[in-house]
Amino acid sequence: MATEIRNSRDIILEKIKNGKPHLVNLPDVPLFAYPGDLQASFIQHLTGFDGKAECFDMREQAIEWLNSQLDKGTKCIFSAIPEYAGTIVLNDLKDPHDAHRVDICIGEGVLGVAETGSVWVTNESLGLAAAALLSTDLYLLLDRATLKSGLHEAYATLKLNEHQYGSFYTGPSATADIEAIHVTGAQGEISLTVLLYGRKD
Repeated sequence: MATEIRNSRDIILEKIKNGKPHLVNLPDVPLFAYPGDLQASFIQHLTGFDGKAECFDMREQAIEWLNSQLDKGTKCIFSAIPEYAGTIVLNDLKDPHDAHRVDICIGEGVLGVAETGSVWVTNESLGLAAAALLSTDLYLLLDRATLKSGLHEAYATLKLNEHQYGSFYTGPSATADIEAIHVTGAQGEISLTVLLYGRKD
């Protein structure tokens, strides 16, 4: 009986081996650049997903805007950018579960995508991904020079193996699963504001 089983197994494996298709090279996929003005397209798609955009000529102006808008007296603020000091630091969040205390998170956008209004972030650019995901309001600084026309171009520049966490953020948390009713802030932050700065070519 054992011999019959082995023979049957060998027959099946042989048929699988002989039935394999010939290997072919994967096709070259073009970048499929997204047309139009990068900043205008980025802002249009970002706001379409309930995100907000503020535009500045220089990074320093974006920092000044943050200083004028955010209330350090009543809000717990976590900042991953060196120019802005929050009210809580990374050492206070040794356990990611402690990030539920964060009201406002300020991070760095690595690049933006005009096609979708998305911002690529990593654990390093956010300081702590949990702080961004559990905060009520998220602010991301983004250099205009990093804007890519489309997702094909964006993925061509990403080094996915260099980061433990990476994600495209496209507006604040939202869902439309229940009776197709759009609800913003269903699983996380209720607002995402991108602070665009730098030269506009």
